[in-house]
Amino acid sequence: MAFVLKGKFPGISLRLQLHLLIVLVALFTFTSSLYLSVQSTQQYLNTQMKSHAQDAATSLGLSISAYMDDPDLVIAQTMVSAIFDSGYYEELTFTNTAGEVKIHRQNPVEFDEVPMWFVSMFPLTPPMEQSEVNSGWMVAGVLAIKSNPGIAYKTLWHQAKQSFFSIAAITVFSILVIQLIAFAVLRPLRQIESQALEVGKKNFMLLDKLPFTTDLRSVVKAMNAMVSNIQRSFTSLSKQADELKVKVFTDHLTGLGNRRLLEQHFAAEQKNMQNHESHLHIGMLSLHSLAEVNHLHGYEAADQYILRAVNEFKELVDKGIEVELFRISGSDIAFLSHEHSSVLERLLNMLNSRLKLLDSDFYTEGFGSVMMMEVDAKDQLSYCLSTLDNANIQRKQQPDLPVVISNESLVKPEGRMAWNHLIQDLITKQDFELWAQPVVNSDNSIAYIETFVRFVYRHAHLSTAETYAMAEQQGLALQLDQQVISFILNQVKHKPEHMYAINLSLGAIGSKAFADWLDKELQQLGSKVRLVFELSEYSVLKAPEECKALFELIKRNRCKICIERFGASMTTFKYLQGLNVDYVKIDGAYSTAVEDQENRFFIKTLCQICQGLGIKVLAPHIECEQMMDSCFAAGVDAVQGNWLLAPQKATEQVKKSTLTASLINLDLAHSPKF
Repeated sequence: MAFVLKGKFPGISLRLQLHLLIVLVALFTFTSSLYLSVQSTQQYLNTQMKSHAQDAATSLGLSISAYMDDPDLVIAQTMVSAIFDSGYYEELTFTNTAGEVKIHRQNPVEFDEVPMWFVSMFPLTPPMEQSEVNSGWMVAGVLAIKSNPGIAYKTLWHQAKQSFFSIAAITVFSILVIQLIAFAVLRPLRQIESQALEVGKKNFMLLDKLPFTTDLRSVVKAMNAMVSNIQRSFTSLSKQADELKVKVFTDHLTGLGNRRLLEQHFAAEQKNMQNHESHLHIGMLSLHSLAEVNHLHGYEAADQYILRAVNEFKELVDKGIEVELFRISGSDIAFLSHEHSSVLERLLNMLNSRLKLLDSDFYTEGFGSVMMMEVDAKDQLSYCLSTLDNANIQRKQQPDLPVVISNESLVKPEGRMAWNHLIQDLITKQDFELWAQPVVNSDNSIAYIETFVRFVYRHAHLSTAETYAMAEQQGLALQLDQQVISFILNQVKHKPEHMYAINLSLGAIGSKAFADWLDKELQQLGSKVRLVFELSEYSVLKAPEECKALFELIKRNRCKICIERFGASMTTFKYLQGLNVDYVKIDGAYSTAVEDQENRFFIKTLCQICQGLGIKVLAPHIECEQMMDSCFAAGVDAVQGNWLLAPQKATEQVKKSTLTASLINLDLAHSPKF
């Protein structure tokens, strides 16, 4: 029972415990001090009334003893009345030796403004004090007097009120002073807590001010040392990974990826095309005059020629178009992109126009030209590069040739209006197909299930990337994103047994309206289902501030974050510092080539960096058991790929679908493979 209560009890902060303790001690001190003060006054008044009555009985007895010979005691009664009428006495009795009461006086007890509860709580009990009255040498009788407690109660009540206010003032002042001291003592603890939370968010913060308390100072020093060690390890591993990336995958002159990286990315993207029905374009920029410039003007002029061409290309690419550049030979620069063909065609036409303006006598064969083609799922990289090389040679001779090598086999809407109507129908009808693929841990359990939708046109799947690109052009991307996410949430919210991942596009990340909408949706969803939001490394690097704000929103709603295609860019991994992410999914180019020794070492380094920050590493595009085992051996936490389970369609009835049992119970239905 105690264990159950301990598990359910949320706990109380040290600050609250100290405040409660201070308040309780103050209340106890106040109550006990007040009670003791009133009780002490009560005892004093009881003693005083006893002494007062005894003195009065003695002095009055001596005074009336000379008049005991009078049988009516007239003078004695006059003297008694003079004293008794003052009101200080409650009762007076004179009894002779025969037992007869000769004189009796009594005053009523009046409490005035003293409340009865106070009288009941602190009763005053004045005794009846006696004195013998003599007549000559003979005892004439006994005189008994009792003090009136009414006046004493009034004195006790005023004393109690005075004690209450004085002790209360002292108590309040003491509480304030102690609270200030507690605040000063606890302030370093709050700073330590903040430092620990920042480390959890991958932000290494050091505390400059050391607390006055020696114990807390030791804790702060220990925390600073720990954070410094973590930061030092992170910096060292990041530097090592960056150096390895530069050595193995980077062209030293331009800083672009080399042919080896292109081959890995191309293989990974082809597998991605098969899984997600996406489209991939490959292009090549050929510098026709490089050999002549190098021969006539030297290698420095040739290097400047190459860098100038790369800069011209980068200036256009940096306008928000997702394109990966690679230098594959001395005079050839290749690129890969999922952007819509019309967007890329416009980009290449602009680039060709700028390259044409650079033609001069210095470049005897012309500055250069660029061509592009769409990749088929069965195309080899060598075939694509050969085709592009031949096309660039033809374009050199015929500058008016189109920049895109035609491919008539594509099924897609024709024209902007057709795309507009199609996307409007998708948004209105939510005519989506829900697909999913699990991410599997090393113990065969499911880390989470990645969900995505596919769009259908003329009984064939549209490219998701191309559809989003056209939606962006039509100004409908935000609405499409919202409908897709709403559709997925409606499908999975009644299936809490797994965690589900939803992909976010760059357009959604940069939209304040989308962030507000998502916050509202997640608040309404509450804890019905566990969610992971995936976004590409390109999006994080393109809009870092917007991503940080979105991450805070997602974390506030108790959801998790995954950066996919991690390591695809040539950027240093230090950007992870300060990002509160839970997973990174390494770029498929690395996992597909995990058997290569240098690739495996690179993945190990990535795992050390991320796991040192509390981030789990995922590897996609697993196509065989050996590849999976190699990824786990390199330190990867979970894997995803067709060998484990290919993307599964949730149901044929898309509009009324819910996830089927075969999808939800992936670990039961499909895990026997391994």
